[in-house]
Amino acid sequence: MKARLYSATLLLFVLATTVFLDHAFEVAWFSAALLVVTLGLGTSECYTLLSLKRQLRAPGAVPAPFENLRTALLAAACIALPGAFLFALRFQGQGLLAILYLVTVAKMVDNGGLFFGRLLGRHKLAPKISPGKTIEGLLGGLCTGALTAFLLGPVCTKGTPLFFLLFGLIISLLAVIGDLAESLLKRRAGVKDSGALLPGIGGVLDLMDSVLLPAPVAYLLLALG
Repeated sequence: MKARLYSATLLLFVLATTVFLDHAFEVAWFSAALLVVTLGLGTSECYTLLSLKRQLRAPGAVPAPFENLRTALLAAACIALPGAFLFALRFQGQGLLAILYLVTVAKMVDNGGLFFGRLLGRHKLAPKISPGKTIEGLLGGLCTGALTAFLLGPVCTKGTPLFFLLFGLIISLLAVIGDLAESLLKRRAGVKDSGALLPGIGGVLDLMDSVLLPAPVAYLLLALG
């Protein structure tokens, strides 16, 4: 539970600081640099997890020709491709507020799911992937994310109350799927965390797992909607 709270607090603090610096100096360098570094580290961690999975599948085997290149391309596709939509969000109308909106909703899904799962959880959601997740936690997280989107929507972007509510539900569902996808990757790689860069949290992927998958849809809904 502490890791989830640390993750949300750290990510929101970094984003808030970046918003301040970008506006204070009237540049986009800070946020662009932050995104480049974060996505680069996330891609590196994803490559490591995919490599560990391969090694567990065939211990001691010599990688096939271009196997490492294929793994690197797959890692880039999993992380950098959806991450590119965070860049797109940064440079569209609402700018960093749109990213802050997305991240806040996604992280509230994490924390809401954890809270309601601990309080009411009885039925396992995906025990082979993430034993701690429950159906009750999922429903609680979806409601928390939708409520957060509904309340913050008028401050961060344009739209109707119905749009904010639907945005929250869609992003919340994708955030849960993204979290489960990373949990599956870590389980198959035989590790608990994606890395050790962030004490109390794990790696960059542990920080960003619930944000990456919703990013393309958030861009489509906020920038093109």
